[in-house]
Amino acid sequence: MQYNFTIRKKDKGFQIIVSYKDGYKWKQKSKQGFATQRDAKLYGQEIVDNLKKTITSPLDDSLKDITLIEFFNIFISEHINATKNTLITYKNALNVVDALKDKKLSTITTQDILHQFNHSVYAVATINLAYRVLNMLFNYAISPYKVVRENPCKPIKPLKQRDVKKVSVITADELQRLDELEDGNYLYYVLFMVARYTGARYGEIIAITWNDIDFTNKTIAINKQWVALGNNQFDYSFTKSTNGIRTIPIPPALLEILKKYKNVCTTDRLFNFRRSNTTTPNRILQKYIPEKSMHAFRHTYATTLLANNVDVKTVASLLGDTVDTVIHNYIHYTDEMRLKAAESVANIFG
Repeated sequence: MQYNFTIRKKDKGFQIIVSYKDGYKWKQKSKQGFATQRDAKLYGQEIVDNLKKTITSPLDDSLKDITLIEFFNIFISEHINATKNTLITYKNALNVVDALKDKKLSTITTQDILHQFNHSVYAVATINLAYRVLNMLFNYAISPYKVVRENPCKPIKPLKQRDVKKVSVITADELQRLDELEDGNYLYYVLFMVARYTGARYGEIIAITWNDIDFTNKTIAINKQWVALGNNQFDYSFTKSTNGIRTIPIPPALLEILKKYKNVCTTDRLFNFRRSNTTTPNRILQKYIPEKSMHAFRHTYATTLLANNVDVKTVASLLGDTVDTVIHNYIHYTDEMRLKAAESVANIFG
């Protein structure tokens, strides 16, 4: 709040005049009859302290018509410390409130946001990420931009996780059907085998280069992903999180497939697809295994490891996920592991 003091002698005492800015106008409050200048100044400070509780700074009229998406673009352009991958994640999260993107930022209410969240088809984790992004966005609009006075996200609480859905896995019989692809569609056969034997995310798989494969030590280094950058552009980017940087062992079956494929592959990337979406591989996969997607390979990899008594921490490390994420997504399998552990303890200690 802008203000200043004027103290002057008046009627055998001192008068305090407090000039302050209320919105765009200057106003005054005064009182006289103080014995000393110090007494007058102390009273002036009381006036200022009370005014600070009621006076608000003026909003910036130059941005009064800015839309959510327009201010979001300002927000991400000025977050220079955020990684490119983080900014892409923020942008994708905003799709949860797609209907609000072209609405004036200053007119968006708590009810508007709740309506979008409550009718969203997105997962709870994605909705909660959208909540965090919007919360940061509106706080930034309050300060330093002064576009709004209140953050409409403030009364909203993050959603609680819904009941865990059973993960989609591919059975051994279904996996056998993919052998037909080796002669009919060799490129996608190799793609599906890499997904099957590594559990890597699709974006990570199509970013793998031959330099990432160590045939001697039988490992694949996952250190990047292939993503959409916007404006129909695609390129390498950071992994989903720091946990995503990892080295995965190559089982013998996959090692032989990769050695054979290297003899015919002519590109640096194993799968030189331009786009990062799974539309085409899912369509091809579903010809052989209906109702399954590329992500089912990741679930199958994880559940196979857990079912064979690989500990949760190791599974999380191989997936590039946190232990909590693995426990939450594969709770049925981790429950079985805990029961087996309880039986082992009983057998060992009697």
